[in-house]
Amino acid sequence: MGFIPHPEIPLGSLRPHDMLVLLVAGAVWEVLLRAILWSHKRKPTAIRLRELKFKELDRRVRKSRALGPPAFVETSKLERQQLAEEKALAELAEARKADLAAWQKLSRNLNLVVCGLIAFVYYGIPLLEFSPHHVTPRAGEVLTVEEAGVIAEAMMQAFLFPLSIFGMGIRVSKWGLPNPKSSVGALLVFWSAQTTVGKIIDGIE
Repeated sequence: MGFIPHPEIPLGSLRPHDMLVLLVAGAVWEVLLRAILWSHKRKPTAIRLRELKFKELDRRVRKSRALGPPAFVETSKLERQQLAEEKALAELAEARKADLAAWQKLSRNLNLVVCGLIAFVYYGIPLLEFSPHHVTPRAGEVLTVEEAGVIAEAMMQAFLFPLSIFGMGIRVSKWGLPNPKSSVGALLVFWSAQTTVGKIIDGIE
């Protein structure tokens, strides 16, 4: 019973090796996707150097303007250079933005493919299942299989709380399982690793 009294978990089946593989795969896949996107979010060295030169050019323009009419020709020349460089940097920024959007779309599509492959490989295979045949009745209580099944489902809902009450993801991860209300599928395990690693990376960033 431990320190906190609770009913015995009616564990029917458990596939620890598959769960471990999926947890590692989910974590590694999330790190890989984040690393690819980070490489496209990060400004290249060449652009950072151009931005430093632009700041220096801006400083020269302001200095030349301060000299007044005698430096009109030089000021005009520097201003034209400044406008041209500003336009070039803006175009580079738009190109990088479009490139990042394309990679984000590609990463989402790749993630869907990987999730689809996992769903196909593990279709109908519960990685964790609470079985009505392992529900322990209270002293003097006799349970039918249906009643024990309801208890097993309720215990799974409590086990997954609060995930069990959120979104379509949980429902999708249970598609094809023989007893979806009392079992956990492969996608949920994979997604849990992805989400955990993603939150850690978000916190670091």
